[in-house]
Amino acid sequence: MSKILKYYILVFACCCFVKTNSQTKCGTDHITTMREDNHKSYKMSRKNVNEETKNWILENQKYLNNTIITIPVVVHVVWKTNIQNISDAQILSQIDVLNKDYRRTNIDQINTPTVWQSIAADCQIEFCLASIDPNGQPTNGIVRVQTDQDQFGMNNDIHNSVAGGSDDWPNEDYLNIWVCNLGNGLLGYATPPSSWIGDGDGLVIGYNYFGTIGTVQPPYNKGRTATHEIGHWLNLDHLWGAWGSCGNDNVSDTPKQEEENYSCPGYPTNINACNTNNPDGDMFMNYMDYTNDACMNLFTNGQKTRMIAAINQYRPNLLNHSKCENSTYTSEFYNKKNLIKIIDILGRETKEKYFKNLLYIYDDGSVEKRFIIK
Repeated sequence: MSKILKYYILVFACCCFVKTNSQTKCGTDHITTMREDNHKSYKMSRKNVNEETKNWILENQKYLNNTIITIPVVVHVVWKTNIQNISDAQILSQIDVLNKDYRRTNIDQINTPTVWQSIAADCQIEFCLASIDPNGQPTNGIVRVQTDQDQFGMNNDIHNSVAGGSDDWPNEDYLNIWVCNLGNGLLGYATPPSSWIGDGDGLVIGYNYFGTIGTVQPPYNKGRTATHEIGHWLNLDHLWGAWGSCGNDNVSDTPKQEEENYSCPGYPTNINACNTNNPDGDMFMNYMDYTNDACMNLFTNGQKTRMIAAINQYRPNLLNHSKCENSTYTSEFYNKKNLIKIIDILGRETKEKYFKNLLYIYDDGSVEKRFIIK
C-alpha cells in the first residue's frame, strides 16, 4: 500500500471515528499516529520517549520540586466569521485557568476526593502571553489571521498561512496554540513531545472551547480543554493509555482505568476496573479524562514529574528565557487578590487557626491550602 493511500485511509478513519462517537473528544492519539506515519524520525523518537523519561526522572530527583517554569504562549486566532475572532479578554481568561490548574490554585480543588488529596500536585508550571516575538520585537502574544476556510481538521492547514492558517512561531521557544473553527466533533488536539519536533507543534482548540467567557459553550466552558491538551503536549497520556482499554498511562499514581468517562460521574465510579482491587474507582476528575470541565480538578504528583521531565528533555528552551518580561499576564498578575473566606476541610467557614488544615478562598477564584504553625 502506498504511503499516500495509507495517509488518506487514516484521515478517513479518524474522521469517521470521531463522527460516529456520540461524544466530543480529543484528537491527540489520531494526530500522533498521523505524524508518525508521515515522519519516520518522529516515529522512531517517540519509541524512545518512555525509557528516556524514566531515566531522566531517576537521575534528577532533587530538581523536581525546586523550580517554577514559565512557558511563553502565542495564541493564533484563525477566523472566518466575527464570532470566531475571539476577544483578548477571552484569551486572557484561558491563561488564567491554565495558571490556576497547573499551580493547583483552582477553586474546585476542594472537590478532589479525600483519598487523592495527598497526591494532587502543584505542577510548578506557569504560562504567560509572550511579550517578545521571534524577531525580538514587543508583542501581546496574540496573532489574528482571517481565513477563507470554513473549518479545520487534523491536517496541517491550520499551521500554514498559504493554506489559510497561521505559521507557527519557533516551537522550541514558544507554546503555539491555534484557536479556530475545529471540525469533526473535536474539542482539540496536541502534539506530544520527542527529540524530533517538526512543524505544527502545539495545540489546536475550537474557538467555542477556549477560555471561560465570550463564545465558550457548556459543558466545556471552563478552559479545561487547553489544560488537557497541554498535558499531552507535555507528554501525558489519557488515563486509559494510548488507544488501549486498560492501557498504561506511564504514571504510577493514577489508577488503572478501562475507558474514558463523560459527563460528571459520582464518586466512586467503576470500582475494581481492569481486574484491580481498587475500591476508589476511576480518577474521573483528573484533567486527562474526558469528563465535563466542571468535573475536572487535578493532576497527580506522578503526572507533574512526567511533565517536568518532558520540558527538560524535549523543550529545554522553555527553562531559561526572557519572553515573559513585561507580559500583561504572568504570575504577578494573579497575586493581586483579596481573601473572601476561610473554610476547614469539611467546608465550614472559620477563622484563622493554628495547627489546622484550612482553605483560603480569594476573589480571583484561587484557593490556598495552609497549615500554620504558631
